Amino acid sequence: MNESVENIYKNARLRAGLRREPAAEELHIDVRTLDKYEALDGKAPDDVVKNMCLLYRNRYLGYQHIKKSPLGEFLPDLSEENFKSATLSMINNFYDVKVALKGIIKIASDGTVHDYERAEWETHKQEMTKLASSLLSLLLADS
Repeated sequence: MNESVENIYKNARLRAGLRREPAAEELHIDVRTLDKYEALDGKAPDDVVKNMCLLYRNRYLGYQHIKKSPLGEFLPDLSEENFKSATLSMINNFYDVKVALKGIIKIASDGTVHDYERAEWETHKQEMTKLASSLLSLLLADS
């Protein structure tokens, strides 16, 4: 597969080992429509992407699709990992948050992040974001 392909829909189809025509037929769309979605700036409708996720056996594609939406900026960046790698990353990030838990509880105990706690809180937020990202990556990994 050509890893330099930038379109998420085309990447997912190629990784699934499907040609355009059979994929379009299974998705119940015209080949030209699939070509449009697979153009570098194309965005497919949610229902078509759901069918792509099922056909290509790629749940990560659904996350990538949502991440491309205007609300995607609120979602953490994920990397597509295999099941083993995603599991190890999640465990590593879990332990980082577990070590920081006393600090998180101390900061949250009065319901306010004070100015003198701000730097520590930002560090803890980064650790928790890594954990959340690794959990999502594990949930979306092909198992």
